[in-house]
Amino acid sequence: MSGIGLFEAVKDGPGPEEGTALIANGRRWTLRRLLEAAEEVATRLQQSYPARYGVSAQITDPVAAAAVALGCDLAGVPVVHRDPSLPAAPGCTVQDRRPPAEEGREPGWFGTRELRLWTSVTGDSGLPAGLPAGAQIFLTSGSTGSPVGVVRTADAVLTDARRVARVLGYAPDSPVVVAAPQFHNYGFNYGVMAPLLLGAPARFCSPRAVPSQLARAVREHDARTLVALPAHYGLLAQGAIAPDGMPDAGLADLCNAVSAGAPLADGVAERIAGRFPFTLYNCYGSSEAGAVTLMPVRGTEEPGQVGVPLPGVEARTVAVHEASSVGEAVGELLLRTDSLAAWVMDATELVALGDDGGWHRTGDLATVDAASGEIRLRGRMGLMINVAGKKVSPQEVEDALSGHPAVAEAQVLAAPDSARGQVPVARVVLCAVVSTEVLHRWCRDRLAPHQVPRRIEVVTALPRSATGKLVRDIPGGTAGEKR
Repeated sequence: MSGIGLFEAVKDGPGPEEGTALIANGRRWTLRRLLEAAEEVATRLQQSYPARYGVSAQITDPVAAAAVALGCDLAGVPVVHRDPSLPAAPGCTVQDRRPPAEEGREPGWFGTRELRLWTSVTGDSGLPAGLPAGAQIFLTSGSTGSPVGVVRTADAVLTDARRVARVLGYAPDSPVVVAAPQFHNYGFNYGVMAPLLLGAPARFCSPRAVPSQLARAVREHDARTLVALPAHYGLLAQGAIAPDGMPDAGLADLCNAVSAGAPLADGVAERIAGRFPFTLYNCYGSSEAGAVTLMPVRGTEEPGQVGVPLPGVEARTVAVHEASSVGEAVGELLLRTDSLAAWVMDATELVALGDDGGWHRTGDLATVDAASGEIRLRGRMGLMINVAGKKVSPQEVEDALSGHPAVAEAQVLAAPDSARGQVPVARVVLCAVVSTEVLHRWCRDRLAPHQVPRRIEVVTALPRSATGKLVRDIPGGTAGEKR
């Protein structure tokens, strides 16, 4: 596979040239039309823009996102996939929404015969030297700090996409419905590249689609797989049963549904399993490693259980110096995979991944069963809270809080403390009325004194990224009851 680009791999795939490749915004695109659009994008890039710029793609339409990604690959130009709601980045930005004129200058026209695209070039790109031609760069969610760019080569992208496509049975006669954002590695891998490589027609819905819209898309597209976000499955689990006691007919023939980006909320997998015929998979992975596990879930799993590594992925743990109450068997999770990204980058440099014999340090605390290889996550190393020298795992405290029947979700963070250095503080979303005094007593009965949150704040929702992952912003000085 080495040396084969995304464009050539899609072109040589099993999808028929005149068969449906993508459906978005009411328009059907054949594979031939998509590849022609990508070729036009490549030609315009080569004619008009120096490769040193790279391209920042901030695109809402999934077909345009696919065409630009394939076109950049064909032209040998690195592309950074960015949230289209963000301000334009320095360098060459390609958008499918006409940006406002700046300083009397109109944005550049970059359209193809069938796609309306615009470009703006502002200064140097700020990208570090040494990026490989056609690299696909994804920004991390920023859930544990400022986002960084993860640089994935064509080989890594293709290996990752083929792996998940084969596990999920993508094929020309097995259509897919996608409701995950394409600028994120999960949505791009499962929803764009995997269907294109295996010839599975993909129909796109907005990431803000409600269950009735997803069910209609699945029914009309005769889809076998749904690629969506945890929030979608939370809404599906809450939906009303039809008068005849059967689940929505639009989902009756669905075989697989995939969730990634964040853990499913408590109770969602169990309710889904009891109401729908499809198999719900929880994907554990990252922008750096790609897909690591795909585990069928029914709500009977233990906290942190994410399954066994996919073929081509190895996992082990190494001891960490931070002792904590999570137990001595817990260590940092290391992964070795043939879909590992090559580098992470900031504005000035590239940092290689997998230098230690191909092993990548994830920063996740976990256990790996010696017999089965099953991975259980126990939190993040960088999120450990140092309370006067005693280490507290936020995951343990969150699990304790979430065990209260009135708590729907919990998040635990570190707050500065003049006497102890740090203390745990919590914010919770409630599903029933309960006082913070009761929640404190609940925690004191189940946790060591240094683990009990010093402050619990009741909020209507926890902050999340576009894929539903909790954002670990630390609310310094937020209002809340103190203990």
